[in-house]
Amino acid sequence: MTATAEVVITDASALRQAAARQYEDGAISTVDADPGTSEPQDEAPDGAPVDDPFDALAWLIWPTEGLEGALEVGALRILSVESEAVPVSSDRGRATWRVTAKLTNVDRLRHVATQAHPDQAAEISSSLAIAWQRAADPFSPLRSIDGIAWMPGPVVVEHIPARAAGNR
Repeated sequence: MTATAEVVITDASALRQAAARQYEDGAISTVDADPGTSEPQDEAPDGAPVDDPFDALAWLIWPTEGLEGALEVGALRILSVESEAVPVSSDRGRATWRVTAKLTNVDRLRHVATQAHPDQAAEISSSLAIAWQRAADPFSPLRSIDGIAWMPGPVVVEHIPARAAGNR
């Protein structure tokens, strides 16, 4: 999944302070990309970028935020995450984050999505992209970041079928 939002820095100081606080709080939860494990590991961040507000924003976006329900029930395993915030002007820009996950149980993902949106059960059962988007708010990574205003942009969910065992 790739999500994009238009972002306005409303309080650069608050944004930089949020990054500094997160850094000072110590270890952050990261996801091990090793396919043999699915347990988060605590890892110290490289360093909070507190000078440039867009660097601070990119650092604060954690792409798996909002996927906790699907992770807890074993519906998926995170393979990689990435985020960036690109300025268009001194206070406006675009934030993008990507999550690559291996679905380990599509039925569990659909169940999480249907629990959150029972009125959309038919759509969830017929579309993997809709199931993914209903299992977690794709814009959850921005909702708790201080010092910004944002407008949702496109969300792209791409399903890449697993390779056959003989093609690995």
